[in-house]
Amino acid sequence: MIWPVIPDGVDPTLYYLCVGLAVLTIGIAKAGFGGGIGILAVPLMAVVMPAQQMIGVLLPVLILADILSNLHHLKQYEWRLMKWLLPGMIIGIAIGTFLFIQLSGSANKGTIDSTLKLLVGSICLAVVMLQFFKLFGKEPPTLPKHPLSSVVIGSAAGVASTLSHAAGPIVSIYLVQEKVEKRKIVGTLCLFFMIMNLCKLPTYFYMGYINTFTLKNSIWFLPLLPIGTLAGAWMNKRVPEKPFAMIIYITAGIAAAFMIYKVVA
Repeated sequence: MIWPVIPDGVDPTLYYLCVGLAVLTIGIAKAGFGGGIGILAVPLMAVVMPAQQMIGVLLPVLILADILSNLHHLKQYEWRLMKWLLPGMIIGIAIGTFLFIQLSGSANKGTIDSTLKLLVGSICLAVVMLQFFKLFGKEPPTLPKHPLSSVVIGSAAGVASTLSHAAGPIVSIYLVQEKVEKRKIVGTLCLFFMIMNLCKLPTYFYMGYINTFTLKNSIWFLPLLPIGTLAGAWMNKRVPEKPFAMIIYITAGIAAAFMIYKVVA
């Protein structure tokens, strides 16, 4: 039996609760309910494990979720934007990888974890604020309709996703502003994030963020993904989306702020 590796000093009940809820939330979000509520998974898991372990455990879960989601949205892509988002994404992943290398080469293990948690918490908090703009019907600053704008958004998503797996709202808000059809928004997001998460694998293996221990944790929680997806499909029909999403974003914002507080306090 493969059992998850629980960090020293962490209560097992709290560990299973936080990681289990995180994976269920990803499944719900991938079912199309609640917009970018999957952002909650990042600060939830950071409560019970170091930042490097957290992003390493999450990546295989996200890749499987992306693959399953893409099966439902085949050929529903906006190639006009995708062909420019993808080069930008490669640039962003390269920048994120450079930041990881600089961080690992200039600090001890405890400082690396604190710095990464500060970065992750700040990115999550910024993403939550973007989602509040969307929930209240307000438009965040727009970019001109130009291929370079797609490259910029792809780069920003690549950096944010490499460092924290928290780039969903950055791309989704941009696609909405570009007046992309709803079905193509979902399909484009699914394909873009599947490609991006697969492209992040070499960086994570090279940095040691994915290893035998993190894979044990990932595999153990993978069965919760289809449960979350089924729950999301059920919620799509029966649960008001806006109030639920509001609660999730407030929770994610508080958790991200707490991550930052623990580092700077």
